[in-house]
Amino acid sequence: MTSLEERVSRLEGGAEHLATKADVAEVKGEIAATKAEVKGEIASLRSWVAGGLAVLGIVLVALNVALRFWA
Repeated sequence: MTSLEERVSRLEGGAEHLATKADVAEVKGEIAATKAEVKGEIASLRSWVAGGLAVLGIVLVALNVALRFWA
């Protein structure tokens, strides 16, 4: 059977790995900042893809017109 001192020592050693409320608040802030960055990146990618699709559409229309005159 373990002694009281050993049990307390084990509990104290495990307490080092527990997060405080301040730690949790800090991580929440970091998560919120990362979430905002990811949303910004997604918005940027959406506009980039939309622009690329617009250019592709113009190229396809021009190609269609050129092929009609060629045939």
